[in-house]
Amino acid sequence: MKRTGRIRLGQFYARRARRLLPAALLVALLSLLVATVYLPTDRLISIGRETIASTLYLENWSLAAQSVDYSALNNQASTVQHYWSLSVEEQFYLIWPLLLIGVYSLAGRRRSPQTFMLAALAAVGAASFAFSIHLTHISRSEAYFVTPTRVWEFAAGGLIAAAASTWFTDERYSGRLRVAGVAQWTGVVLIAASALVFDESTPFPGYLAAVPVVGTALIIASGPRSPLWSPNTVLSVTPVQILGNISYSLYLWHWPVIILLPSIIDRPLDTSDLLLAVLLSVVLAGLTKKYIEDPGRSRFLPGASPRRILGVTVAATVTVTTICAALIVVAGFAQAADARRLDALSGGDCFGAKSLSAAVCEQPFGPPAATGIGAGEAPWFTDEQCGPHPDPIVVGDEKLLTLCDFSDGREDAETVWLIGDSHAEQWKAAILPLARENHWKVTVSLLGGCPYVDVKRSAFMGAETTDSRVQQRCLQWSRSVSDRVLAAPPDVVFLSSFSAGEEIDDGTGRPQAEQYRTAFSDRVVPWTARGTEVYIIRDTPLTLDRSTPECLARNEESPLACANPKTQALPADPVAEAARALDAPDIHVIDLSDRFCPDDTCYAAIGGLHVYFDRDHVARSYVRSLIPTFAERFAAVAS
Repeated sequence: MKRTGRIRLGQFYARRARRLLPAALLVALLSLLVATVYLPTDRLISIGRETIASTLYLENWSLAAQSVDYSALNNQASTVQHYWSLSVEEQFYLIWPLLLIGVYSLAGRRRSPQTFMLAALAAVGAASFAFSIHLTHISRSEAYFVTPTRVWEFAAGGLIAAAASTWFTDERYSGRLRVAGVAQWTGVVLIAASALVFDESTPFPGYLAAVPVVGTALIIASGPRSPLWSPNTVLSVTPVQILGNISYSLYLWHWPVIILLPSIIDRPLDTSDLLLAVLLSVVLAGLTKKYIEDPGRSRFLPGASPRRILGVTVAATVTVTTICAALIVVAGFAQAADARRLDALSGGDCFGAKSLSAAVCEQPFGPPAATGIGAGEAPWFTDEQCGPHPDPIVVGDEKLLTLCDFSDGREDAETVWLIGDSHAEQWKAAILPLARENHWKVTVSLLGGCPYVDVKRSAFMGAETTDSRVQQRCLQWSRSVSDRVLAAPPDVVFLSSFSAGEEIDDGTGRPQAEQYRTAFSDRVVPWTARGTEVYIIRDTPLTLDRSTPECLARNEESPLACANPKTQALPADPVAEAARALDAPDIHVIDLSDRFCPDDTCYAAIGGLHVYFDRDHVARSYVRSLIPTFAERFAAVAS
């Protein structure tokens, strides 16, 4: 723009295609093909979809859409999940040149167009930074991925580039080596601090993203010269330079290696495996750099016009997208075949948990009838008799109340509530059929990752909860639910939660079991005083990341390899223990642990079914197989 007053967009985009596309498409496609060999069908569908999104440079928006869905927390990462940042980069490349053209057009014949440019870039960056802080505050997961929250980071680089000609041609610059060295060390410290101190509880990107951005800006803006004591001395050594040289391919390869290696070697990665992953990633990156990256930049369609290069780019993108779509279709047919096999099995005496009681079932712990597990096995589903409650509980922008009316208009129909997190939701597959049979009116209120006691959540699945907004959201929901139950007492309340993984803090510092005992009593006893019968569904065994569909896919003929010792997989359920300790006549515990762990082992496959849908929830078909036992034990404790 400064030299000619215009930008040759065709040449610019052709250079970007040469530089980025060959390696990115190759790694994405090869990762998908390896996944077809080692991962179960449901993973292939999700990876295929995300590979399409990555190929079209929309992965960041795909992940942003998933980030607001609680069930996505249990989705296994795809092989191209890290392409979100590459997607943001490509979207930046589409918009930024047009922005520069517009700014220069507005600058016109001003005496100092560069000053106008700096002001415009600063304004765009400031607006993006403000939006990043705002969206991080209201929706941190979404803010992490969407492009507008990242524009200011690119704008920081644009400001440095726009001002660089002034800084680096200044005659006094040669005497600023000491300042440059301090800036470089400060930048390295800020980047290192971000890597070491920031964790999943950090409100990021938001204002804290300024820490690594400022650090990076200091290093770049300090220029190419530096004193001997600068970090550049260390960074200029050969091994570091080699890593820098292959860094793009290393970025592409490291994540699919981490995702696929456990399935390839058939075990979770330990320390030595992680070192293997690093070595393998470096080797693959080196090969890709030599045979794909460099030839792509220098020998890909030499002398071709930008139009031809962009045409080939479109063709390559369509080809990869078509391959992904074909694999998704094939995987969909495989899932449909698995669903038909499950339907054929469902009427028999050896269906899932039924096999544990039927003497005719010779191998209840043999291979599952369906090799894969599809979305139809997810615990989250809707029933045609269920719909939004006319008077919902609203927390933020979420409506957290559903009404399932099976009463057929009967005035004397029993009223039932199902309350809890996603571990309560998995029991819908048993409770709703009972509701249909007994003509209940069922009200459902579920909020993933939130205890239903009136005490703040302090940790979830081992990760400390420091975000007060998360804590307040859980407390607001649980209090609203309790107020509704007290205002119009139902006949029955079913409660279930992942209380073994949801730590609470009442400020006393007591053990979790004691805190839950008090909190549970404070929450539930007022309900029973109004005449409500409360049934606690004891939480299900942990998979320990072992009794998963991935493990069964790797061990099709030996599902016992995916089983866990009962002593490890079935920790105490603090809520169930609290209910038992109360010993109240109107508070009951429904314990189905023996249908998962009939002996000293908790199994991954029972009666031809996958027991688990993912690493955390029970598969819907297995819950369906528990309906007779659930009904029997409900009736037993209710009598």
